[in-house]
Amino acid sequence: MNYYQYSAEDFAADDDFKEWVLVPTPETDAYWRSFLAEYPERFYQIEEAKRLVLGLSHIQKEPVTDWQVERIWSRIENTVTSSQTTTPQRWLSWGAGWKVAAAIVVMAGVAWLAQPRFLRGNLVVSVSGIASTPEWTEAVNENDKTMLIQLSDGSTIQLEKNSRLNYPKEFAENNREVYLTGAAFFDIHKNPEKPFLVYSNGLVTKVLGTSFYVQAHTESPDVTVSVRTGRVSVYADKPSPTQDPESKGVVLTPNQRAVYQRSESTISKVLVDAPVLLIPKKQVNLFAFEATPAGQVFAALEKAYGIEVVYDEELLKNCSLTINLSEENLFQKLEVICKVLGAQYKLIDGQVIIYSKGCD
Repeated sequence: MNYYQYSAEDFAADDDFKEWVLVPTPETDAYWRSFLAEYPERFYQIEEAKRLVLGLSHIQKEPVTDWQVERIWSRIENTVTSSQTTTPQRWLSWGAGWKVAAAIVVMAGVAWLAQPRFLRGNLVVSVSGIASTPEWTEAVNENDKTMLIQLSDGSTIQLEKNSRLNYPKEFAENNREVYLTGAAFFDIHKNPEKPFLVYSNGLVTKVLGTSFYVQAHTESPDVTVSVRTGRVSVYADKPSPTQDPESKGVVLTPNQRAVYQRSESTISKVLVDAPVLLIPKKQVNLFAFEATPAGQVFAALEKAYGIEVVYDEELLKNCSLTINLSEENLFQKLEVICKVLGAQYKLIDGQVIIYSKGCD
């Protein structure tokens, strides 16, 4: 089934889609979430179709005559024609076009005509769909400059060129969710009771309040998430009826990056290309060492960059350094330290692993 070419109306008419919306199962939910993960640009059509299906499900289905349907369509067309000569209005907050809204009105009108006369005055039709469903907005940055987006919860997003963000005007009660295609920097307002989730080409980034950078271009085989501050949980968007997908993900801390390989659905954790200092500049003198034990030197690195340094304490207990590393970046510091100690280092799983034979 080539769902990629479907419009909102096509989805709403599809039996499998309607079954998922009205009677979801773990299997159907997994299928459609996977579809959205692969084709995030169809997000709008999916949501519009869901609203249409849910709206129609609340309308009484009764057989009516052809002239009744024709009568309703005629009234709708007359209303649309007259509205074009006055102030333009949006029939649907999602911008699905007047046909989707008209379809709801048609079905509502059919149900109204099919009811006994004494019940007709009680039927209320909401063209905008289900009241509890939030209204969504799409931001597309086609300019060379970064686009700043302010969310309803106080969070800010810097959307880069050729990127797209789908977000609700007001977040739901239990969570905060947005959909990203492209690249953006997120600075999320902290709310432990309401997690913030970014869906980006098959990857989910979950935070309570932190800042991070996501690269999720459609043409790229990888999705990356780099953390500036706080902690971030990253996992594949693959729902399972038996296991929480977050349990198979990774947790990132500052200066760490997750790389999600879309084709293999695997996540690896590495250091960012240029780790930044997490301490005030006035504390840079921490890297001026005078006969300082190696353990304290590594502790200073951990504090300054938020990165775990793993080494054999027993082997290095007699090692000390007298050196000033205030001007070097993290990797230059490691190179110098290892040269003085006669050691080597490797970057594994977002950690620095020190290999040494010890000191005499």
